[in-house]
Amino acid sequence: MKSVSSFVVPLAASFLLACGAGTEPVADESEALVSTPSPEQSGQVSAQACTTLYRPRYSSYWESFPIQVDGQVGGCETNDDCTVSCWGEQNNNAIHSGFFYCTYCY
Repeated sequence: MKSVSSFVVPLAASFLLACGAGTEPVADESEALVSTPSPEQSGQVSAQACTTLYRPRYSSYWESFPIQVDGQVGGCETNDDCTVSCWGEQNNNAIHSGFFYCTYCY
């Protein structure tokens, strides 16, 4: 029995020491708080969320269907970064062409 207690007592003491028993409490709670700098303060940039989109390269908008030679009222072009540049009017009479994959990050 003496050999078991000689093994358990040092084991229990090392467990209490590892778990923080016997340490002195912090006098002021503000010392216990660890502040983490914001990304602006530390100069670090957080990871961006990105998604891959299947978009038309060109979209043209027309007065009506069937389209007429001079009936185009607007258009859009999708850039490689998924941003879109448009001109004129947009309506439901659209023709899309040149579909491709682009990656949009926000």
